[in-house]
Amino acid sequence: MMSVWGPRKLVPLAMLFLLALLPRLYSAQTLGWNWDYPGSFTLVNFDEGGSCRAALEGFAYSTFVGRQTIAIARVLGRGPPPGIAGDAARVEAYCHSPQHLRIARSWSAVTGALTVVLVGVIGLLLWPQRPAVAWTAAALLAVSGFHVSQSHSGTVDAPSVFFIYAFLALLVCAALRKSRAAALTSPLLLVPALWAKYWVFALFAYAGLAPLRVWRYVSHGMSARRLVLVALATAILLGLLTNSAFQALGLYPLLAVCVLWYLVIPWRRLRRPMVLWWLLLPLLAFGLCRIDLVAAYTTSGASGRFGSGYAAIGWHKWLRNLVNVPAVLLVGLGLPACLFIAAGVGQACRDVARRRAWLCLLLPVLAFTVYMAVLAPVTYYRHYLPLLPAAALLAACGLYATRWAQRRWFLALFFAWPALLALDMVSDYHSDPRIALRQWFASHPNTRVFYSFYVNPPVQALGNSRLFRPEYAFGAAAALRQAQYLILSENWYDTAFANELNGPLVDDLDHLIKTTPAYARFYRAALAGSQPHLQPEQALEVENFMPELVVHRALYGTFQLFVGDIRILRVIDPIE
Repeated sequence: MMSVWGPRKLVPLAMLFLLALLPRLYSAQTLGWNWDYPGSFTLVNFDEGGSCRAALEGFAYSTFVGRQTIAIARVLGRGPPPGIAGDAARVEAYCHSPQHLRIARSWSAVTGALTVVLVGVIGLLLWPQRPAVAWTAAALLAVSGFHVSQSHSGTVDAPSVFFIYAFLALLVCAALRKSRAAALTSPLLLVPALWAKYWVFALFAYAGLAPLRVWRYVSHGMSARRLVLVALATAILLGLLTNSAFQALGLYPLLAVCVLWYLVIPWRRLRRPMVLWWLLLPLLAFGLCRIDLVAAYTTSGASGRFGSGYAAIGWHKWLRNLVNVPAVLLVGLGLPACLFIAAGVGQACRDVARRRAWLCLLLPVLAFTVYMAVLAPVTYYRHYLPLLPAAALLAACGLYATRWAQRRWFLALFFAWPALLALDMVSDYHSDPRIALRQWFASHPNTRVFYSFYVNPPVQALGNSRLFRPEYAFGAAAALRQAQYLILSENWYDTAFANELNGPLVDDLDHLIKTTPAYARFYRAALAGSQPHLQPEQALEVENFMPELVVHRALYGTFQLFVGDIRILRVIDPIE
């Protein structure tokens, strides 16, 4: 371990920690403050504090990270008031309060920066002879705008990724050092890796510690190409079993798919016990997908409180999920880094001496990638965050496997690109269009306003502002015409357009998520200026300059979930 923890390694790791911590902590302590008046706080991310609410029995979610932030708050004298446990309203008020969110966000910032250190440690373990790979991978994650934006938020995402990679780092060490002690103590880190956000894929890491003879026995009779083919066929089978549109087709298509899957297996070359396993696998998969808990995380429901549920996407789920994975990596690391991921995968496959360590690291990430690319019904971008550290490691590995790493000008571009991308992305939070909206309200005093979710009007205007429902604009629009203006947030109306939940295919309104066809038609008409009672008057837009974000805005809208354009529409015929 001296090769990893020697003084020459600790100094760069400490510098990387500071490089990662400072921008994350700055945003954590400043976002949402002083919008309405000095000292005011406006909640920006409505998912913040969810684990805190669960820990205080006010919300159904993982309690692990919430217990930590509440414990820190109590040490600092900012703990929850006594007796609020179980009272959902009081719990939410505390967990969304500035005193708790400062702590929750700071904890995310610290764990996010520590994840950068873990990436460096894993890189040093896998490439001790070439520490530049470790420094490059860690630096990529440190300047990742996507990782920064999740690390300044008081959600569980950044802490969850930290606990995941702490566990994976220990197993990589166990595999490389052949350390039984590390393997036996690994459950101590497995528990937080699982508990923080129910990341069950961590269990796949233990397969990397299996003896080589076990792998040979299981794969006997299959070439490397056949194994890849079987894996792809199994992923397609699972994707069909968990697709609501396929489920509606009935029994015969299911039988046909199972028969086709059986044709992929080289039955005559398998060992007899494995024949039984492969025979039963489709039946086991079918039964597993019918368990309510599994179905909730693979198919989900057809309806929800906002209209259609996640299962409504049907066949469009395939394209949406496959598009989202590269989209997140491109925005998360930048185009130059992503170009080397494939080369990094090739290097990992050829590294026979460290094969078990690579399996410990990549098997859970690969399983998670398949899940998000094929099965996942809920595809908010923040759910993809565990992919980023592994992708950074593979990109760095691929870079130093080529001659491009010897060109100083390219190395400068390689690091400057994601840094500029981070500047572009994180600045969106600091120049949130809702800040400029305060000036609009100040110039329109005593104006009657309807607003959508995520608009966050200033407290001074709440007396004349009401939450909008699309039904107000139906028919003669008598309810809508009670107001003089309608203000819409992209984070709400984007359910009518292509985004990370709907995917690129949005012509069939029945397959849009978290909306209804009537709602979608209204939002499209209102923004296009064809709604008879509304006239678009002003747009407060997010501005981006990096190609990844510009292209994403053109195709999918703003990348960030809780920062987006604001559209101000004037009611043409208000009732005075």
